[in-house]
Amino acid sequence: MFTHFDYPGKCEWLGGGLDAFVRHYNGKSGDAFALTACLDVVKISGATPKEPEVLLTDPSTGRRMVIERKSVVWPPNYLHRHRLEHDFANAIWKNAGDLFRDASYKLTLDTREFDRLSHKQIQGASQEIGSALRRIRPEDLPVSETKPLKWKFRKTYLGEEDDQRNGIIIAHEMQMALDDFDHEDAKAGTASETQSQLNAAATKFVAYLNDRKLVLLDFYGDELSEDDIPALWGGIFVPVEIDEIWRTIHNWASAEDYEIGYDRLYERGSGPHSSVQSNTGKP
Repeated sequence: MFTHFDYPGKCEWLGGGLDAFVRHYNGKSGDAFALTACLDVVKISGATPKEPEVLLTDPSTGRRMVIERKSVVWPPNYLHRHRLEHDFANAIWKNAGDLFRDASYKLTLDTREFDRLSHKQIQGASQEIGSALRRIRPEDLPVSETKPLKWKFRKTYLGEEDDQRNGIIIAHEMQMALDDFDHEDAKAGTASETQSQLNAAATKFVAYLNDRKLVLLDFYGDELSEDDIPALWGGIFVPVEIDEIWRTIHNWASAEDYEIGYDRLYERGSGPHSSVQSNTGKP
């Protein structure tokens, strides 16, 4: 699952990487789809119609295809928490200034405590911890505190991090018992959210029923792996407006580096690529 969320620009063709996906799609299908128009662009004034992200045309055949991109997020607060983690880290680095640049240091927080804080409380915590860090001397390390939430600060050892760099690394760790985590609940929640996103995508295709209609899904979260996703499709119904479903995945080049890859989950007319079921209007 992806753990970093990017915010594309007004059109996802370049900013969201749809151009790379279409190159991949053309290579697999033998088509030559090219961008005709960015459709889902927010207007400065007036109502913005429900449209797919892009319209594509294959000039050699005249065939058209539209793509709608959707994010499946689980747990529901994942992206909100992700933004708070970024805000907190930026505040800590700003407060620390030029301190702790001589080596690699790690500030570790308790994830469950962090999740309970509001944005205002996160801002306050970053100020309080940042002030505490400025008072710490190297000979004081490691330091462990419980206010404003549980945190530890120490120097990292050589080879501990894949990206060993000088400065402060911020880590969120969850201290929990194995029975605190409900894997089945995460599966059910992700499946339900996937169904909701497919239903929402179908509404974007009503004006393009004679064209190829494709949904590209991005899965975000930290409770499931990419290998868990195909098994979720047994209870998912594909609206009749959708012809194909793809997802973005990691293609790992090494333990630290990856490229974005793509995996087709469903194609109407050739049967599901997993256990996806086609929705004929009846549950």
